[in-house]
Order: sequence, then structure tokens, then C-alpha cells
Amino acid sequence: MAREKQRTRRDELKLGLSTLVADGLHRALTTSYRIERLQPSYTRRREAGQDVRCIYATWHEMLWLGIGAMRGEGICVLVSTHRDGETIARVLERQGYNLARGSSTRGGAQGLRELLRAGRQQDIDLCVTADGPRGPRRELKDGVLFTAAMTGRPIVPLAVAVDRAWRLGSWDRLIIGKPFARVAICLGEELVIPRDADRESMLELHRPRLAAAMDEAERRCLAAIGQATPDAG
Repeated sequence: MAREKQRTRRDELKLGLSTLVADGLHRALTTSYRIERLQPSYTRRREAGQDVRCIYATWHEMLWLGIGAMRGEGICVLVSTHRDGETIARVLERQGYNLARGSSTRGGAQGLRELLRAGRQQDIDLCVTADGPRGPRRELKDGVLFTAAMTGRPIVPLAVAVDRAWRLGSWDRLIIGKPFARVAICLGEELVIPRDADRESMLELHRPRLAAAMDEAERRCLAAIGQATPDAG
């Protein structure tokens, strides 16, 4: 039975209300941020005539900041089919993002198929939370590596840093920038996964390379706002 049919009317009402509240709060805060982009996005590069497409890889804790900073960029985001991901999915849709539903832990095959379908489009980039929909926090999952190998697209670390923030007590320690915070967004070095790469090379060679590239992108973000470590809130 489809997810929609499994929900009761009361569940749907709660979900709709939580979506409206989350979307309204997110827009109110993120529109007050002072955003500094350290490089042009791949959408802007295509608009300038470059033939580029990518898979953005970010940490789950950066979603709040990233959604606001990359809004309007024509990105397809992989979102969990788990109930916890439904509000996130609806907020993303309301803010103009495309969705692929699935994850490395639940509905992974479906999510990968939808990402591959989106990846065949010339004018859209993909985005995956590298530590999955439910963690553990900052533990790099395999899904983004396999997606890169199957699509032929480079993985581009997407890091976001903020000078003043709250952190939630959730598994990902979600970062929520405070009103009028300064936000820096950095795109890291491209990582290309060969189409014929086997699982062993992905885990032993490419995964550490991606983790290092994501760390470096975050360091550059933090330096841009004058911090050495993320704001603990």
C-alpha cells in the first residue's frame, strides 16, 4: 500500500501543519542570513556556458543551512522514505527542489533508481547527505559513491558554516543559524569515481578521499567566517 494510503486523516493533518511551521520558520530565518558563496554553483556555471553537472555531497547536519543557501538551483535531493523524512521532503518541495525518495537503509534501490533517472537530465544536479538519513553522524555511507560511478558525475563536497547557531539534540546535531547570522558555503574538489570501480576500491580508496575533501571544504568555510571549529550552539 502506498505511503499516502497508510496515513490516517489525523496523521496527514499533523504532517501538513508541521510542514507549514517548518517551512515558515526556515524561510524567516534563512532569508535573514548574510550568505557568502566561495565559488559559483554548478547551475551558475552552466548558465555561463560550461557543460558541467555534479552530485553534491553534504552532511545531514548542514541541511537547514544548505536548503536555504542552494534554493533555486534546480537540485534533486535524495530524501528518506521513512516517516521522519516526510516533513523534510515536503519543505524541500515547497521550496522548489526536486526529490528522489529512498535511502541507504530503507528504500535504497528505489532512491537510487530515481537519482539515476534525474541524473539523465542535462540541467539538474543531484544532492545526497553522505551520512544517510539516520546516521551515524558524519559516517560516510556508500550510496553517494555508487551513484557517482553509475551516473559518471563527479562528487562535489558541499560545506556550509555559520558564525552563530543553535544545534538540535537530534542524531545529526542539526545546525540552525541564528537570525542575521553570517553563512559561508563552499564547494570542494571534484571526485570522479570510475564506472568500473569495484566495491573494494570504493571503500578503501575513494571513500577516504571523499571524506578528506569534505573536511577540507568545511575548513575553508570556517576560515571564511573566522572560525577554527563549528559553532557548538
